[in-house]
Amino acid sequence: MVSDDDIQGPPAALLSVVSAAESINLSDHEPLLPTIAGLSVLEWQLAALQKSGVTTCFVEVDNVSGSLLKISDAGARYGLNIQFVRTLEDLQKSGHLKSRLIILAEGHYFSEEILEHLMGLGTPCVATFDIGNESAPFERIDLTRCWAGYTLLDVEKLGSIPDIPEGWSIASTLLRFAVQTGTPFVTLPQSTIQNSEIAKITGVGEAQAIGQTKMQLRINAVKGWIERKLLGRIALAIAPFAWTNADFAKYANLPAPFLIALSLALTAMDQAVISLLFILLALALHQIQALVSVHPNAGVRPLHDKLFWAIATLSTIYIGYSDSTPGLSALTFTIIMLGLAVLAHQNPLPRWASDLLCSPTLLVIGMTLSAYYSEYASGVKFIVFAQLALLLTGQYLAGRRVGSPKQP
Repeated sequence: MVSDDDIQGPPAALLSVVSAAESINLSDHEPLLPTIAGLSVLEWQLAALQKSGVTTCFVEVDNVSGSLLKISDAGARYGLNIQFVRTLEDLQKSGHLKSRLIILAEGHYFSEEILEHLMGLGTPCVATFDIGNESAPFERIDLTRCWAGYTLLDVEKLGSIPDIPEGWSIASTLLRFAVQTGTPFVTLPQSTIQNSEIAKITGVGEAQAIGQTKMQLRINAVKGWIERKLLGRIALAIAPFAWTNADFAKYANLPAPFLIALSLALTAMDQAVISLLFILLALALHQIQALVSVHPNAGVRPLHDKLFWAIATLSTIYIGYSDSTPGLSALTFTIIMLGLAVLAHQNPLPRWASDLLCSPTLLVIGMTLSAYYSEYASGVKFIVFAQLALLLTGQYLAGRRVGSPKQP
């Protein structure tokens, strides 16, 4: 039953893994769920729903496997209530139903952006695509439309649905019910499929393509030429191994914090060059790990990330303090250098300027060369003046581009 408190709240959602359960891993009797970047399609659906404000999800199952229980436990840690149902009656009698119900088709990937857009429509609807080459894998509704995998229904209408025969899918039954009762269609453009905002995962190829696309988008958004061009390619190369290796997720976060902590100890021992080399390696590993972990609630945790950068900053400042002289304060210019790097990250700049100014790796390479040739203070001073010149030039050109009149 639906309580009064649920009338204005976020909708609940119904998902399914019934078809996936038909493919069994004979070694451990677990369903072979298609994976994207190391996570099943079900987990991507749950994460996108949670990001859009959904707190209760029903998952249609034949049997509750160990992997599904792990997903349920993980969802609970992030405030997501996951209930397993086998029949329509289980769903109708649930005390966790909301006033509205989202139905997501099994094996369909939804980006967070498209799901937020569909939920923002607010009213009951059936999302569809026009029949075409891109939409061919999707379930047909009639001669001109196919189902995009998303439906929103009013829960109060569920009571009028009769019992369905054993073996029938709840999601498919609710889709047919929505169409028969005249629920409005919302036609999505074919570009939604072309841009992988919605994808029907029918095999390993589609899943890998989505994972690679998501990772490439993250790489393209990275500021810093070395981080994007060099470290991005390394991350792209090791990603398939990382996504299929359970130990990688457990231990991949350890090397970078260990190296950055070791750099701080080496700085205290007046080993500036070695310390900077460890900082450089730690930055590279940290960036690669952040790029590989494309899926939500994974990779570097926010607190660990802040701690990593705090120790890296402290180690860098200590190097400047150790090399300071009365005539030329390396500490002062080191602090200015770090401040300008932060300022560059916060300001809109042309791509070429952000490639140079927003690259921590490039900064550390410059510092390392300066320390190696025993000209640390002079080197940091040169870096600061170069930062100022690039920052002012970049802001000037960005301002001209914004202020220039549009061509008719």
